[in-house]
Amino acid sequence: MPEVELTGRAAPIYRLLDWPLRLALVTFLWLLGVAAGMVIAGLAPATLAAHQLLLAYLDDAEVRPWARFWSAWREWLGRGQLVLGLPLATVWVLGFYLVAARQTVLAVPLSVVMLGYLVTLWLLPAAVASAGPGRTVRDLWLLAIHLSWRRPVLPVAATGVFVVLAVGAWYVAPAALVFGPATAALAAVLVVRRVSSPRPKRGSPGPKRSGPPAR
Repeated sequence: MPEVELTGRAAPIYRLLDWPLRLALVTFLWLLGVAAGMVIAGLAPATLAAHQLLLAYLDDAEVRPWARFWSAWREWLGRGQLVLGLPLATVWVLGFYLVAARQTVLAVPLSVVMLGYLVTLWLLPAAVASAGPGRTVRDLWLLAIHLSWRRPVLPVAATGVFVVLAVGAWYVAPAALVFGPATAALAAVLVVRRVSSPRPKRGSPGPKRSGPPAR
C-alpha cells in the first residue's frame, strides 16, 4: 500500500507523532539483537544496527525496519566486537581504577577522564553509523573522538539534558524501558549530525544578486 504524502501545516506534527512508535520498535529490535548474540556477542552489533536504523529514519521516509536492522546486525556481528565491543569492555577497567582511587587525590581527575570517555563512547555508534564504508577500526575510533570534542559544548550539554531526562524517566520505569535505549541512540545521532555539519563562517559575503547593472 503506497504511503500517503502528508502536506500542509499539520504535516510536521503527523511526522513527529510517528517517532514514539519508531523508538519503541528500535528498542524492541535492539533487545532482540542483544539476545540473539547471547548478550555479550550481541550488544555491539545490536547497538550499531539500531543507530543505523535511526539514521535511516532521519534520511528516508520509507524504511523496512526489520530487514534493515538485521542486515546491519549481521554486518557488524564480527567487526563490531572490535569497533564497539572492545571500548565497552574498557569501561570496566576504568571503573575498577576509579573505585580503587576513591578518597584519594586521583579520584577527581579519574572521574573527569571517565566522564569524557563515556561521552565519547556514547557518540561512537552514531559516528560509526554516519561514516562511510571501508574505514578501519582505528579510523572509526579517531572519527568518534574528533566528532565528540570538535564542539565540546554540544555533547556536554546534550549529556546533561540526557541525564536529567534519564533521572525523570527512572520514576516511570515502563517508559524508560520502552523508549530509553532508542532515545539515547537518537540523541547521539542528532548530536553527531549537528557536529558534522559545516559551521558558517562569520563575515562571509552573502549570495550575489543578479540584476541589471547600475546606471
